[in-house]
Amino acid sequence: MDTNVGPDEMLIHLGPQHVAQPGPFRLNVKVKGETVQDSEVEIGFIHKGIEKILENKTYLQGIPVVDRACYLAALTNEEAFVGCVEKLAGVEPTERSQYIRVIVEELSRIQSHLLGYAEYASFLGFVSMFMYPIAVREKVLELLEMTTGARITHSYLRFGGVRDDLPEGFEAKCKETFDYVRKGVEEWGELMKTDMIYRERAVGVGVLTPDIASDLGVSGPPLRATGVAFDIRKDDPYLVYDDLDFKVCTETAGDIDARIWVRIAEIYESMYIVEQALDQMPSGPLFPENLPYDRRSPVMRVPKGEVFYRVEDPRGEMGFYMISDGSDKPYRVKIRGPVYPTMQALPPLIKGTQLADVVAIAGSMDACTSEADR
Repeated sequence: MDTNVGPDEMLIHLGPQHVAQPGPFRLNVKVKGETVQDSEVEIGFIHKGIEKILENKTYLQGIPVVDRACYLAALTNEEAFVGCVEKLAGVEPTERSQYIRVIVEELSRIQSHLLGYAEYASFLGFVSMFMYPIAVREKVLELLEMTTGARITHSYLRFGGVRDDLPEGFEAKCKETFDYVRKGVEEWGELMKTDMIYRERAVGVGVLTPDIASDLGVSGPPLRATGVAFDIRKDDPYLVYDDLDFKVCTETAGDIDARIWVRIAEIYESMYIVEQALDQMPSGPLFPENLPYDRRSPVMRVPKGEVFYRVEDPRGEMGFYMISDGSDKPYRVKIRGPVYPTMQALPPLIKGTQLADVVAIAGSMDACTSEADR
């Protein structure tokens, strides 16, 4: 961005800490009057060095580390990391464990979308619409807690399976929670359709085109809101997604409203996936027979090799590239997360918009700066 300003232009720095900003990053905006002329994104304020940390931890010790790349996507981060190790080690998780993984990862997707929707509403000043989804999200977190023992950072997946089976009463609790979620989402959806302030702030604002999204590598709900039906669960299936019936949720407008509706539709689809998984889940062990490592394998050696494994994160394509040198630690770990490309889409997205809309547009992208600053 050209930082030279004319007599009627101004540079405004939003962040890195800002009350109406989804995470610690800085958005430098050049405005002319109230119109955005140019902008740039600065990240790195909470860099954690997770890739290098993983290269200095045993494989088992790496599981709680990847949780913290983005706590809202902890279980899909675990799936990508554990899936890499399983491919290197030639381990196939048991069918029951695969179904359990699908269940907890879809519950994680639901709670992530609920929080993203709530935060976005708060950026508009719609405070009551922040409180409603957060109350519903707590019920979903209770399901995750009764299964994994933690609300956010779970350390639940293991190489070849999962740490523990679903607890007694989980299915009944899940049905009760989903009834509560559906009722809440229906109420908010009606409010969104009828509230004129919301519609003026969201409909036709911050339009992302399929070409720009694809050029920048944007994935997940922001991409699907442009009409591109790309979802790794369908296009490159993993676990038992091939055995489950669900649709890829898309919109065509590419604006703020479309991105919100894609996430709402995905909440319904995730609940449908969980219900199918509970109905179809077979009995059986959590780990393959004669597996040399299971729940606790502090020292395990993985054969030499390299692999790339990707999953559908709540925010898009999450991929792990891993090289093993045959020791008890990965030689190289590289994370390809969905948030960095999403944040790079902000400058072209807000160019020509009003300054007051910048926060709403950024919030609708549901970026997790923690993951970009891994």
